[in-house]
Amino acid sequence: MYNYYVLRGTQESKPVELEGEIDEEHFPGVDLGDGRELLAFLVQAVDREAGVAGAWEEAELSDSFFDREDLYINFHGRWMRRSDAPWRKDRNN
Repeated sequence: MYNYYVLRGTQESKPVELEGEIDEEHFPGVDLGDGRELLAFLVQAVDREAGVAGAWEEAELSDSFFDREDLYINFHGRWMRRSDAPWRKDRNN
């Protein structure tokens, strides 16, 4: 189960780095162990709150049980673990 996030990207052409706690209160109905689902929910919530869609490029999710961080990137509109990403960004996989 993830308990902390860092989200990086741009909003209105300005670099942004957001961070915060992950808990059931702020992520209602979201599987807190599913990174892709968490990030999709988080991006929608952040964009809705800001009133503008950001260009989110990467994120880190901290796992409390394993005491580790998973790195994610937004590749062609979908979130994936950096370790699962293809080496070349110009290919659709």
